[in-house]
Amino acid sequence: MKRVLVLGAVLASLLAACSGESTDTTGSTGAEEQSVEIADLAFDPDTLTVAVGTTVTWVSADPNLPHTSTSEDELWSSGTLNEGDEFPFTFEEAGTFAYFCEVHPDMTGTIVVE
Repeated sequence: MKRVLVLGAVLASLLAACSGESTDTTGSTGAEEQSVEIADLAFDPDTLTVAVGTTVTWVSADPNLPHTSTSEDELWSSGTLNEGDEFPFTFEEAGTFAYFCEVHPDMTGTIVVE
């Protein structure tokens, strides 16, 4: 009886693998999402630590003030963000990434990717 149960479990795993189905039951997609709010002429939080593979979305909440999220190393640039606009960027490698607002250069932030 034990052999039948083991064989059944092996066959179920093989069928799932062949059909492209996942046998992972943890519920984790492996992707993370974080956000940075742009409001009151500041990035909130101004420093954010995330895991590799995380998508960070900048959300503009400053009425009547345009902003950007622009990396100092030219890795990304959001273009102009008006109130309600969002800009997502996925961090694929570890490092420390400084960024600023091109419209208001005193607005700065840092994303730390571990």
